[in-house]
Order: sequence, then structure tokens, then C-alpha cells
Amino acid sequence: MTRILSFCLSFLILTKTFAQPSLSPKTFRDCPDCPLMTIIPSGVFLMGCSPTDSVCTAEESPRHKVQIKKFAAGTFDVTLKEWESFANATHRTPAGGCAWTLLPPDSGAKPWDLNPHATWRNLGFEQSPNHPVVCISWQDVQDYMEWLSKKTGKKYRLLTEAEWEYAARAGSTTPFPWPSGLTHDAANYGSDTCCHAAAAGKDQWLYTSPCDAFPPNAFGLYDMYGNVLQYVEDYLSPNYTNTPTDGSPYLTDTTLTMTGRFAKMTGLKSRSFRIVRGGDWGDTPGMLRASARNWSPGPRATLENYRSAGLGFRVARSMN
Repeated sequence: MTRILSFCLSFLILTKTFAQPSLSPKTFRDCPDCPLMTIIPSGVFLMGCSPTDSVCTAEESPRHKVQIKKFAAGTFDVTLKEWESFANATHRTPAGGCAWTLLPPDSGAKPWDLNPHATWRNLGFEQSPNHPVVCISWQDVQDYMEWLSKKTGKKYRLLTEAEWEYAARAGSTTPFPWPSGLTHDAANYGSDTCCHAAAAGKDQWLYTSPCDAFPPNAFGLYDMYGNVLQYVEDYLSPNYTNTPTDGSPYLTDTTLTMTGRFAKMTGLKSRSFRIVRGGDWGDTPGMLRASARNWSPGPRATLENYRSAGLGFRVARSMN
């Protein structure tokens, strides 16, 4: 009997050690050239700047509780290959005018000005099909999601800002999800001072990197920090005082009163801007924090014509 009990105990220990349930996220693809999607579970989280974050800004507060419904998010940013499928199917001609490319600027132009010669096919730096598509406008993004929705019979959209932060945090409450903080072994970003590309450690890319170059987060999403900024659905809000707490987008058109680096928007309409999240290959570490907020369009541009080599997007769809 003692031997039998010993055998059973050994079996249970082995079972516990080697037969753990799979922690792989549930993924699906609605068509062969559609983005791979990852199901994000419902939950409640605290949105906004973490108490341990030493560089909180006014627009990242107040920290508040948000309820998120289950939804699906693109496992990766939309890739150049996926964008080309759309462009070819719709006979779309690349539009010129893109900031932060490597193409020689016109006389007197700055890197953040729109280079009329730059398009998503002509950046001045190399991209493989697995790099995120960049140099696309807000309307380009809307057109892609409309095409994808018609193609699949499913309603594709952008993540809301609350969904984005929930998905990026993936259960973490600190500025970055890694125990050792942000390093170039975990993400593609720039130097410690604005605004210069940098390569170090596993980050061997000065500009965009392949969408699977770095490990995914706990939800199974890649590049939620760095590589390229991602459009979300929301208008620019001064802070979180009057934003939704149910995970829906902030779409209230109001006259802005802003502070800090957002002060230049004071007096303008909130609908003139859309929030972008995640930081890009040229951003400083502070711009990659889970709560860091940024906006589009850039200087001397409108939402209709703004394109940047550091700005792409990730799709979502509801699961109800």
C-alpha cells in the first residue's frame, strides 16, 4: 500500500509539473490576408498615470477605474503586406506627404514637415512585408477598416484609448510591464533625448522593425510599446475628468484648454485631433510609458493630410 501511495503521489507531482494548462492566447484570422486577431478578456483596470511613475503629466490624470468588455485586438500592427493587399484590391495610389522619413527634405524643411515625395512605398529606409505600415493618414485607416469589414462581414474598428491602455498593461500597474523596466532588449525606441533613432541590444533597427521582433505582452500582443505609434478612436481630451468609464471612445467636441506640451492646442477643437499611443522608433522612453498620450496631426498639418513614418495602426473588433 505504501508503494502504491508513493507511486500515486509521484504521478500527481509529474502531472502538476508537465501538464499545466496552455496559457496561449486565443487567436483567429477572418480571412487569409486579414490581420491575426487576439481575444482580449473583459476586466476592470485603473487607467492613467501610475503612482510609481515619476514623469506623470496633467493629461494622464486623474487615475480612474474603467470597465472593459471582451474584444479582439490585432496581434500585430497592420503590416506592410496586409496594407498592400488592401491597396492592390482597391487600386489605391500611394499619396505623397509624410513626416520623419529619410528622404532628403525640400530646402528649409524640417524633419516633422510633410515631405511631398514620401509615401508608404517610399520612405528612404528599408521595410520588409512584416514591418508595420506607416505614412498613412487618418482617412487611409478608415478606408482600410471599411474594406476589411466588407470583406469579412465583421465590423472592424480602432481600439478606444481605454481599450488600448488596458491591452498594453495586460494586468500590470507600472509604467512598463517588464520587471527591469524599459530596455532595448524589449522594444524598438529612440535615444534618451529627443528625437533621435537608436539601436542597442536586441533593438538593431534605427527605424521600423519587424512586427514580431520582440516578445509579446501577457495578452499576446506585440509592439504595444515602441516601433510605431498607433491611432486610437478618441478625440483629444484635456484629461480624464469627463471621459467614459465603460471603455467607449471619447468623442465629445469641445474647445480645448490644455497645459504643458499640449498647450499649443488651447482654443482648438477636440475633434481636430486623434489620440495616438505606444511611442515609436524615435521616441524617448517617457513617451513609451503605458499611460503616455500623444496626438495627431503634427505641426502645420491637418488630420486629413498628416502622415508620419512613425505612425501606424492596430485594428480591433467587438466580440458580442
